[in-house]
Amino acid sequence: MSKTRSISPQPSGARSPASTGAEPVAAVAFDLDGTVYLSSKLLPGARELIEALASAGVPYLFATNNSSKTGAQYVEHLRSLGLRVTRREVLTSNDAAVAYLRGTSLRRPYLVATPEVEAEYRAEGFELAADQPDSILLTFDTTLTYDKLRRGNDLIRAGLPYFATHPDLVCPTPSGPIPDCGAFAALLHASSGARPTVLGKPEPTMAGAIRARLGAAAGTVAFVGDRLYTDVRMANDHGFLAVLTLTGEATREDLLASPYVPDLVVDDLRVLHQYLRRVGTLA
Repeated sequence: MSKTRSISPQPSGARSPASTGAEPVAAVAFDLDGTVYLSSKLLPGARELIEALASAGVPYLFATNNSSKTGAQYVEHLRSLGLRVTRREVLTSNDAAVAYLRGTSLRRPYLVATPEVEAEYRAEGFELAADQPDSILLTFDTTLTYDKLRRGNDLIRAGLPYFATHPDLVCPTPSGPIPDCGAFAALLHASSGARPTVLGKPEPTMAGAIRARLGAAAGTVAFVGDRLYTDVRMANDHGFLAVLTLTGEATREDLLASPYVPDLVVDDLRVLHQYLRRVGTLA
């Protein structure tokens, strides 16, 4: 774990990427749940850091695996918290799934999703098929029923192409973690024996979309998240600067057993703000 630099509010001798030969941070991508906010509450330092990035003209976006809501709903939620954000600055695992499926011949998925997310896929040109679908796509469906699970299980066992928007086991909430898409996939694996092709973080579909929207080389992008097995793994696998914030799922103890190694560990976004000032990303 010697690679990890734990950054405290006071400079502690930690080296910046520039001083280790890496490219400087030119753009920032944030996870949302557990990183920028919990439910309807911004986490410490989020507003100030995002406003500083906007004022400095540093590209940024929000990249979330949480597929229980539409991109438009995320924009509305972020604006309700006082953040200025456009739809292009929000990238969801549903966006990654849409992009992936458009590159295939699959247009009639059996979609396990909330009604709002179903409407988003229809607007993107997909015909959601309960009968004779050509694939199954599992999302973080907060309206999940046993009938949906049973139908999905039958289709998986029948051999249809099977996808999931993301592998997150839990979603952080103010009252504690709740079952997420990865937990649903684990249940279906137990009953069907099959695992889905994942389309969100940490997979290449999501990483490529982040680079494209930011218009930045991977080595200049800092990806900030609270999960080791999705956020930090994606950053490790695709050449981003991996920043782990301890405001959500992962703890310092989790680092000891993790094969995924953050470049920076911060207590919250206030600390990251100070760090970006020190390395010259922010004036």
